[in-house]
Amino acid sequence: MKKYLIITIAAFAFAACTNTTTREFRSADNAVVATCTYNGTDSLHAQWQFTNIEGKPLVNNCDSTRVVELGKDGHPSTVCFHVGDSEQWRQFYSNMQLRCEGATKNGQREGRWVFYFPNGALQTECTFVGGKEEGPYKVYRENGVPYYIGQYHEGQRTGTWEIYAADGTLETTQTF
Repeated sequence: MKKYLIITIAAFAFAACTNTTTREFRSADNAVVATCTYNGTDSLHAQWQFTNIEGKPLVNNCDSTRVVELGKDGHPSTVCFHVGDSEQWRQFYSNMQLRCEGATKNGQREGRWVFYFPNGALQTECTFVGGKEEGPYKVYRENGVPYYIGQYHEGQRTGTWEIYAADGTLETTQTF
């Protein structure tokens, strides 16, 4: 009887550990659909798939996908898509709304990075070269009105920066 009980408990434990689970997370606007399939409780190391509402890949020509961080409810909050020799990064709010997107190369930000408010409105647009800000830098308020606009060169502010009032009128300028 004791041997039968041990075998039964082991069988239940094995079944619980190999139980395959599939979960789906969608952004409020259905722009992003994240699906994962995993055994047991390890959804971080699951097989993840990220698509748009039409089922097309969120990142084209992706070699592999790695979920780096999960939110409290198990949604992917930081995701790295490997594309050739670069990494495309996406971060998501708890409602799966896109928080930011951009690329890194050799561990440094490279190219265009875009940040969004929780409602999906554009917050910041900027460009990086070798991990340093380079070129136009634009920051907006949640209602879409510009907050400030300027230029960077090799990670330093340069030229004239414009600061706007809440109603969108030019409030002041600063020269660097």
